[in-house]
Amino acid sequence: MELDPVKLVEEIKATAPSYQMDGDTYYVVELDRKVKESDLLSYAQEVIHAVDPDTPAPTTLERLVAATVDGRPMRWEIPVTLTWAIDESSFKGRSKELAKARKICAAATADWNAAAEEKGISDQISFEEDAKDPVFHFVFRDFGNAGLYAVAFFPNDEISKRVVDIGPLTFEEPNDFDPVGVLRHELGHVLGFRHEHIRPEAQKGMSKRDKSRMEQWVIGKVGGEALTDYDSQSVMHYPLNGRGTLDFQLSDADKAGFHKLYSADVSDVKEFPV
Repeated sequence: MELDPVKLVEEIKATAPSYQMDGDTYYVVELDRKVKESDLLSYAQEVIHAVDPDTPAPTTLERLVAATVDGRPMRWEIPVTLTWAIDESSFKGRSKELAKARKICAAATADWNAAAEEKGISDQISFEEDAKDPVFHFVFRDFGNAGLYAVAFFPNDEISKRVVDIGPLTFEEPNDFDPVGVLRHELGHVLGFRHEHIRPEAQKGMSKRDKSRMEQWVIGKVGGEALTDYDSQSVMHYPLNGRGTLDFQLSDADKAGFHKLYSADVSDVKEFPV
């Protein structure tokens, strides 16, 4: 059956979480990436263009760990320090959440820095708080009833999209998920990693509807490449089908993939400047 981008847009609007931001409506695809409503048709067209309508999506696109552009894993142009800051104005009237944000943002970035130090790549990639000249911001975002914890971006996203949105659910106590872990996961996207649970090994036992949605929505203009064997304990793996964790710790395989991406020869990757 021929794929229709208009129908795909309709499906996204009917089933994807959405929220308002600065007067625009955003729909969340791939579970924690946002697409502006006005960009949905071009997004759907990219999806259709990437898939042969008469065959399933290629296996290389199913085995998603590192995000790729033009067939090469994407990363930041190294060496790089990813400076960050909290947009305190977005927390107006939420002093408790702001205080917690300061702690969890610092802890999550410190964990990735520790992994870089452990794997000997801290001279290539690191996070550092810098309110004066941040590469990206952590922003409080009221997602309404979308059921979202946080939303991130990739290295190839334009400067205006370099925001990690954190929703009210992240600050709830008690919480099903470790809030530091939620941000560790989102920072994985910032570094260039895709969801581990989209790989075929993770989809065994998944409902046909959910499986179809994942295979379809994760393609677009961004592909993927497996850097390590499947890891059900990955920080990039959502707790689905009895796999994944609730605390989103960095696994040994995560650290190995982190090292592989940020120590690869520049000719083997697609780099993006800050």
